Amino acid sequence: MLFFGLCKTFGDTEAPGAYPDLVIYAPATTPHVVYRTFATNDCTVHEGCAVAGIRRLLVFNTQTRNIGTADLIMGNPATNTLFYYDPCHNHYHFEGFAEYRLLRASDLTLVAPGRKIGFCLEDIVQWDPSANPNRKYDCGYQGIQRGWADVYTEDVSCQWIDVTGLPGGDYVLEMETNPNRDIRELNYSNNVARVAVTISDDCTPIVGNDDFANAEQIPATPYSFKTFNGCATKEAGEPNHAGNAGGHSIWYRGTALYNSIVRLDTEGSDFDTLLAVYTGNAVNGLSLVASNDDASASNHLSRLSFNAVAGTEYKIAVDGRDGGYGAAVLNINSPLNNAFNSCTTLSGMAGSITGYNIGATKELNEPDHDGNYGGHSVWYCWSPTNSGPYVFDTIGSDFDTTLAIYTGDAVDNLTVRASDNDSGSNFTSRVTFDASAGATYHIAVDGVSGTTGNIVLNWRPTCRLTARKLSATTTIQLTISGPPSTYQLQSSSDLVHWTTLASITLSGSPQQFNDTTTGTIKQRFYRAIR
Repeated sequence: MLFFGLCKTFGDTEAPGAYPDLVIYAPATTPHVVYRTFATNDCTVHEGCAVAGIRRLLVFNTQTRNIGTADLIMGNPATNTLFYYDPCHNHYHFEGFAEYRLLRASDLTLVAPGRKIGFCLEDIVQWDPSANPNRKYDCGYQGIQRGWADVYTEDVSCQWIDVTGLPGGDYVLEMETNPNRDIRELNYSNNVARVAVTISDDCTPIVGNDDFANAEQIPATPYSFKTFNGCATKEAGEPNHAGNAGGHSIWYRGTALYNSIVRLDTEGSDFDTLLAVYTGNAVNGLSLVASNDDASASNHLSRLSFNAVAGTEYKIAVDGRDGGYGAAVLNINSPLNNAFNSCTTLSGMAGSITGYNIGATKELNEPDHDGNYGGHSVWYCWSPTNSGPYVFDTIGSDFDTTLAIYTGDAVDNLTVRASDNDSGSNFTSRVTFDASAGATYHIAVDGVSGTTGNIVLNWRPTCRLTARKLSATTTIQLTISGPPSTYQLQSSSDLVHWTTLASITLSGSPQQFNDTTTGTIKQRFYRAIR
């Protein structure tokens, strides 16, 4: 028997009667009220999870644990009939994973329904220390292994109940997983979790940096803040930011460590923002440094830059035009390669570059990289001078990355060439693909489920050696591809003693060599040494 490579695929073979068992871990829920603004073209409006306009929402996290004796295996959503493709979000949805309901505490009467739409069931939290420590399931091949939990955070679409106009009082948040029993479990009686919630008649939550005197300190750069300014107010003597009366301002402050250009924007906010930078120590005695209303005619978010002087403290106001409010985001020095059309150019056949995705956003109709919704992608572009196999990885990055390689000329018209979430047991990513000289490739780096941090992107050529037995013969055909160089093709029957078969010089195209010396040897291994 002839072997020229070793590759095994492990599947889950459970004992008879072993099944998953899903429960919602109530202590991780942390429900609270926020205000958000939804545009008429928002995907969540089309899907029935929200109403266009300013809404008051009860948001919360859902941690679904598998406490059973087997993995929950959903597999490829494209071939699972429980999922359907959503053209607005550009990924598959599973409506039967969970239901949310708000009940009156006194009699458990339903007062407000939710509409949860699942889209990615994956290993996020290892809650059982004795469980397998390595992830097995992600958005491409979905599931939850036993001892792990899937997590939907409050920032995810439909992770809320609309409580606009609901009177204050005591309520119960009821969450149910697998409500339709589409998934076979050991026990269905533990699928419901309840959490007590008190909703105030007054505006809540109170915004800590509402007043100028309580401006939130900027701890570092780059940095990104997200809060909700619905309960913020305008102070007496406060200026009109960017020339508009506003009405829901929040404040930040920071001292420049050195002379530099500082860039600020409100990308990621869901309402029409105002942005202004000042110097001064009193809200009624400020000197304007820079301000902006709309970043462009088609973009109602704000963007500005200014020359910061070392040692000077600057005060930054974010407000809503004409009294608008919702999710307010302030980014300090967000990445310049945030947009597809602003990709950072990579030079050379090999190299390494550092960057970050802190303050980055996801563009309209941008794909989910390696099937994960992410949310903070940055872009690179690269044109190799030589054809052949290349490796890209994010080894050295300090957060859980996704990586994807595309061809195409627009963010909504891309063809994926390769993608990866976790390369092995770590949280960095690695892909290998065949590149063509002169072609342009777009590389996206994002964070899994909204994570951000510092990026290291590495790329280099690699060689690929494949072997196949020619029909009706004992001849093995070897094909080698890689960067221009001379390679020694070697064979072995025991992985200890190696014999050189040929010397192959590559100059851009793959080369082949036929090994006719196999004879009656039962196994043979091959390698190429550059």
